[in-house]
Amino acid sequence: MSVLSTKERILNTTEKIISEIGFSSMSLRTISTQAKTNLAAVNYHFGNKEKLIEMMLERRLDNLFQLRINLLDNLESGSSQPCNLKQVLEAFITPALTMSNDKHQGGSLFMKVLARAYAEKSEYLHDLLSKRYSDTIKRFALAIQRACPYLDEQVVFWRFHFIMGALVYVMADFGASSRTNNLSDTEYFNICCNELINFALSSFSQTS
Repeated sequence: MSVLSTKERILNTTEKIISEIGFSSMSLRTISTQAKTNLAAVNYHFGNKEKLIEMMLERRLDNLFQLRINLLDNLESGSSQPCNLKQVLEAFITPALTMSNDKHQGGSLFMKVLARAYAEKSEYLHDLLSKRYSDTIKRFALAIQRACPYLDEQVVFWRFHFIMGALVYVMADFGASSRTNNLSDTEYFNICCNELINFALSSFSQTS
């Protein structure tokens, strides 16, 4: 078993605390206590609360968005034709759901952090998405637009926005209470993935 560094312990503890009580209620003192370190160590590694939260989000989201862009790059490389809509949606949705089922990438714990961020309209996540990941999101929106030339650009924007909200809902496992008891985790994951992609496909198939 590997021994976590002080920095990793602080990041993991921050993730856990925010998933439980949200962004506004967390404090550096609580984090340092639960991480079994001190405020000086938190300040040394991160500087302040804002930078700590930003790095906690980045370490998961950087990997997620890189996976997405790699898949989209592969779809678009060497082709002058628009990507198939289902392939574009799979490239955006599947990595997120895979991540939500991988504890090494934060798993359900980090998904609850994201859900908290959306529910609280967190400026941390908003700023990060705007500054760091907006180009990737725009690339997917453009790929969807090219695959759906019959839809107005604003219509694509809003429907993609709603699909991202549905994805966060599924990632955070809000529907777990309705899960059929005899489904394995793998079966439940496959159903979620397929149904969400089909839902997204349906939403882009209609002009009004």
